[in-house]
Amino acid sequence: MSERVRSVARRGVALAMAWTSPVLAQQAVAADTSAIVPAMVDLGRAVFHGKGMCFACHGQALEGTQVAPTLKAHVWRDAKNGDYAAIIDVITKGVPSTAMVSLPGGITRAEATSVAAYIWSVNNRKAKP
Repeated sequence: MSERVRSVARRGVALAMAWTSPVLAQQAVAADTSAIVPAMVDLGRAVFHGKGMCFACHGQALEGTQVAPTLKAHVWRDAKNGDYAAIIDVITKGVPSTAMVSLPGGITRAEATSVAAYIWSVNNRKAKP
């Protein structure tokens, strides 16, 4: 088995473990932003502007509105330091006493991970909003 195949297999195991343990989720996902590929970012963008309805509160270009903060680089309040794992955590769990609900629009955990990849990539890889 090539090193590339082993690497992909390890990522798959880490992500599978992540859904069974919140602690492992943060460790596995945060440690592996290299697993974020353009197709994942594109799916996240589509969910953000579609099914998830995230744009309604966070703006078309992630600029924020009176309802919700910007998702571009800033001093993050809930997704500490804009970490990929922290963004996933906010999307999957929501933020108490705010309009941010868990899994907005009824998105799946996999879709939430892609939305987080999109937001993270806009800030760290200059992906288009």
